[in-house]
Amino acid sequence: MSYPINSGSGSGSGSGQGQRGIGLSNTIHSEVAPCLPLPSLPVFCGAYDQDLRLFDEPRGGGSFRSLNRAEVLSQATRISDLLRQTDVSYLTLRDDTRAVPYGYVEPLELHEQVLRCSSEAFECSTAGPIKEPISTSTVPEKKSFEQSIHITSKAQRDYGATHNYQPDYVVANNISTSSSRKPKVKKKSSDDFSSSVGPDPAELQDATIGNFCELLEDFCGRAEVLSDDRDEAEWLAVPLSDLRMLINEIMSIRAKKLLHLVPVDILVRLLRVLDHQIHRAEGLTIDECEHSDSDIVSSIFCALESIHAALAVMAYNQMQKQLYKEEIIERILEFSRRQIMDVMCVYDPSYRALHKPSENGGFEGDEDEEFDAELGSASKKRRSNKTVKVKKSSINKVSASVNTILQKMCTILGLLKDLLLIERLSDSCILQLVKTSFTTFLVDNIQLLQLKAIGLISGIFYSYTQHRTYVIDEILQLLWKLPSSKRALRSYHLPDEEQRQIQMITALLIQLVHCSANLPEALRQSSSGNPILEVSIDSSYPVKCHEAATEACCYFWTRVLQRFASLKAQDVSEMKSMMENLVMDLLTTLNLPEYPASAPILEVLCVLLLQNAGLKSKDISARTMAIDLLGTIAARLKRDAVLCRRDKFWVLQELVNDDGAADCRYPKDACSICLDGRVEKLFLVCQSCQRSFHADCIGVKEHEVPNRSWQCQFCLCRKHLLVLQSYCKSQFKDDGKKNQSRSEKNPEASDPITNAEIIQQLLLNYLEDVGSDDVHLFVRWFYLCLWCKDDPKSQQKFIYYLARLKSKAIIRDPGIASSLLTKDSVKKITLALGQNNSFSRGFDKILHMLLASLRENSPVIRAKALRAVSIIVEADPEVLCDKRVQLAVEGRFCDSAISAREAALELVGRHISSHPDVGLKYFEKVAERIKDTGVSVRKRAIKIIRDMCTSNANFSEFTNACIEILSRVSDDESSIQDLVCKTFYEFWFEEPSGSETQFFGDGSSVPLEVAKKTEQIVEMLRRMPNHQLLVTVIKRNLALDFFPQSAKAAGINPVSLASVRKRCELMCKCLLEKILQVEEMNGEEVEVRALPYVLVLHAFCVVDPTLCAPSSDPSQFVVTLQPYLKTQ
Repeated sequence: MSYPINSGSGSGSGSGQGQRGIGLSNTIHSEVAPCLPLPSLPVFCGAYDQDLRLFDEPRGGGSFRSLNRAEVLSQATRISDLLRQTDVSYLTLRDDTRAVPYGYVEPLELHEQVLRCSSEAFECSTAGPIKEPISTSTVPEKKSFEQSIHITSKAQRDYGATHNYQPDYVVANNISTSSSRKPKVKKKSSDDFSSSVGPDPAELQDATIGNFCELLEDFCGRAEVLSDDRDEAEWLAVPLSDLRMLINEIMSIRAKKLLHLVPVDILVRLLRVLDHQIHRAEGLTIDECEHSDSDIVSSIFCALESIHAALAVMAYNQMQKQLYKEEIIERILEFSRRQIMDVMCVYDPSYRALHKPSENGGFEGDEDEEFDAELGSASKKRRSNKTVKVKKSSINKVSASVNTILQKMCTILGLLKDLLLIERLSDSCILQLVKTSFTTFLVDNIQLLQLKAIGLISGIFYSYTQHRTYVIDEILQLLWKLPSSKRALRSYHLPDEEQRQIQMITALLIQLVHCSANLPEALRQSSSGNPILEVSIDSSYPVKCHEAATEACCYFWTRVLQRFASLKAQDVSEMKSMMENLVMDLLTTLNLPEYPASAPILEVLCVLLLQNAGLKSKDISARTMAIDLLGTIAARLKRDAVLCRRDKFWVLQELVNDDGAADCRYPKDACSICLDGRVEKLFLVCQSCQRSFHADCIGVKEHEVPNRSWQCQFCLCRKHLLVLQSYCKSQFKDDGKKNQSRSEKNPEASDPITNAEIIQQLLLNYLEDVGSDDVHLFVRWFYLCLWCKDDPKSQQKFIYYLARLKSKAIIRDPGIASSLLTKDSVKKITLALGQNNSFSRGFDKILHMLLASLRENSPVIRAKALRAVSIIVEADPEVLCDKRVQLAVEGRFCDSAISAREAALELVGRHISSHPDVGLKYFEKVAERIKDTGVSVRKRAIKIIRDMCTSNANFSEFTNACIEILSRVSDDESSIQDLVCKTFYEFWFEEPSGSETQFFGDGSSVPLEVAKKTEQIVEMLRRMPNHQLLVTVIKRNLALDFFPQSAKAAGINPVSLASVRKRCELMCKCLLEKILQVEEMNGEEVEVRALPYVLVLHAFCVVDPTLCAPSSDPSQFVVTLQPYLKTQ
């Protein structure tokens, strides 16, 4: 699987919306260079005025009249009739032409009206016999011919990528040159074409095919010896330059879609010549030569170019069956296999050591290695090989000839993938291809070849369903054979801005699951809208496809878990590490738009881990591994849910209001994207939903601002889906006999378009924009299968779903040619849609089972489960407020193991400061742990309660918290005593930062902050039987003897001592003022209310009487209190 697609490299809109789509991270320059498209003209073909006019009207804003007016719309029927009868035979049209946007084009209601009148109004039809497609070369009908210019086609992108690797041998890829022997004839023909005013397409087509046949005859004639008694030695070697020129010509006629019209006898002769060129190089190896210009290298190059040419012919649709001779195909596969083996031996010395030629000429590693529980010797040999220094085989030390062979093999693997999709190959060929492709993953520095191998294996998995289990078994065998040093090697670049990478084997697994959804062949081959609606498959087919994908995932994970259960103890950690790497890769790709299969793969794993293979297993190692993996997965699900909930992206807000109506909570005078209301920026207002957008936020430049009514992408997509519904309904009416049973219950036109459907379609449009290759088609089909599974009406809307798959082929509106959504926006959309799938909905089940594991008898299981719950809580601390979680965690506060009790407290304590409401819920049970028998548990409980008080200034349980902490001031453990005193120092006696300007009462010298602290002490003492414990705290705080030994050794800072003493004096003064205030009140309970203040003052006096004899007025306290003292 390769992703040589970059939306920014083509003739993009130039709208400045940033990089979108799959980048070029997994390709190299030599593969990309031939793929760059030529500039495309916008629809008005360079006209000065891009606005289409049906009437003669003067230019200018004042006199401009919109096409969306009644007198124009009323002509929709006549326009559709006109378009139906239009003859475009004089035009040269490309079948795969796609609309190219020019800035922002207003969607015309006229377009939709015409489409309703005639669904085929905008289809390009040509008069005469060239209208029908040609399906066989025995009755060659005429076909429209494209002019001989450079056209970037899919064939060139896939197979013309390696011509420039070897400058000494390469001939320029000029598709207008037919033969090196007849350049003048070709040029003359080309000149005749260009000078002709109206060339007949049939004549042009015949001339092109004739020139190509002449070239093939000339090529074959120079390779054959005229002899009646001919044997293999009489076939002449063809120069490398001629072979490469032949490839250029084949690729040229492939691009013009004429190769299947070439007479089959000529192609058979060509393949026979090429086969002999391959046969000449059999048995040769690149290791046998030291110079890149040797005869051996030249012969190998000629054979590889012959393979390239032969596959370019065979890997083309509509070719005759006579071409596919098993002998030729097997020779191609065998020679390719040997070259891949040789290349890998050069690139990786460890592979060379394991696959040295044996005495019988074979390779030691070629034999099939059984993947059984006893671990074959070859597997052990691979696993134990950890000392080879791979850096010695770095790519800059590989010879140019080996590198050229590597690049050519990349091209050949790509063609082999197309061949096996066209022609049914024998089982032996398929199994050989699978084996050869999988060996590429054992070697470093050949990433491009590995990507091609992924594509080839995926093609086999898709087309040859009987070999799917074999392919999955090969993946498992490969996982175990990989050396430990390479198991975490992540060399597959993901198409996102963060440049993240995953393992190649994980990328292969994801791609195989995409292919297991059984995309209908008719959908894969169709390029227009009509064949989509003519697909003859059952309406329940997408659901069955999803079941097939689930079955593939289930088989893979079942085999993995079976392997884990059969391992010996010393191998368990290695297997667990392998599974963790796989899960981490899948989580990395989760909710990325290009990898929808990641969620089902993980979902199946979770289901199995929740059953007998995991949490219910009798093996404790399997249960602990299951808990670890489930905790990691659940934490990611919760993290994604939090991100989605907090995201204010305007498109996602529509999911909250999914009733089909516009959301009225959007900002009126601010951009819906950046929420900035600066007026100096250019604003666009959607005429449907009235949302405002900055032009630069949606990627529209100032000179591209439409001068007519404009709609946002969301409203535009809603409009197109409505048209799509009407179109599907009209097709049902026109073809009622074929689809009568389905059309009777077809409610597409009446069902409202939901916001979720619109957002889904935005994602599909984006994926169609960034790539039109099979890889992206499989991805879009996989999304449809997922959505059909969750839609109870999917069978009734089956054709509508199919139409959405290729909506742009049906609705040819420039307004949807480019989605204008950035990659980041699409990732947010994918994340939001992912919250509604069954995998995300399974979070509660996973959490429930993990909480149940907290009650297991085994302390190891309980500890693992507590750690799993902890990482979930890290993702969203609000989980602690869940009643189920609270009961489970509080139950671990009383666990028999001290470590478990401490871990449970730690789990709660980490989130006290950020979530004060959590502290309030857990306070009572945490306070009970202050009396725990474990010293570490008591310490942790005190610290948690301290954090509860300090993080929330209005903590309602502050007084009870102080009482609980104070109860441990006489603890048997001195460290806990110190912790208690230090806690109250931070509560009451530590000087706060900043200056205090407010004072307690009029004329008072006591700061308000000190008065509040004093009141807290009094309130605490009211609920205590005596003040003896308070005396201890005051005494130790005045001496500051609870600091660590290191601080004591350095000496207590006298400034700190003086600061504490001053605060104590202020507290005493505050107590005196409070006593006077209470005594001055009228009431019978004056003495009761004054007593706590007196007791606190007494506690200070017990510690140090001089606190009540300030130097400024030593007799103040005695004189003030003496009248209130009574004697019995």
